[in-house]
Amino acid sequence: MSSGASHVDGRGSPDTGGPMSIDDAVYHVVHGGPGGVESLAPRLGMPVGTLTHKANPNNTTHFLRPRELVDAQLFTGQAHVLHAMAAALGFVCTRATPDQIGGEPVEAVMRLQMAEADFARAVADAVLVGEGRVTRNEIRRAEAMAQELIATVGHALAMLRGRMRPAPPPAEL
Repeated sequence: MSSGASHVDGRGSPDTGGPMSIDDAVYHVVHGGPGGVESLAPRLGMPVGTLTHKANPNNTTHFLRPRELVDAQLFTGQAHVLHAMAAALGFVCTRATPDQIGGEPVEAVMRLQMAEADFARAVADAVLVGEGRVTRNEIRRAEAMAQELIATVGHALAMLRGRMRPAPPPAEL
């Protein structure tokens, strides 16, 4: 291991200063998706060079329009820009519709238990391994697991609503 790498938590991964900046998030969505910028540009209807310039954090004249940002995140499956914008405004994002599992109750309950376990593991890892000192990366991991848990709870409730008995017909007077 190189002595030049400095890690705040001493556990092999650097601690970053906070959420990803919006400019960095745009860059990562454009360049980090499957096939990179070469694959994404045609799907957004623009030349590779144009998309590269629009995603360059050092470029002060060309930007992706909001619709292009949404499409880029949809095409790549990466919501980094959404999360960076929410963080900049003091919010967090929760998936509105969790993965659809067809309303199977056993599957919904199993996923709920797995999400609870993932959240508990993230919190325990942060507290137990760090001897009481928690890093920003550990907080981000716990936050991500909490958001997945919240989405999974929503899905379990949706499954229950879908299985609810219909209301009886109104009685005639």
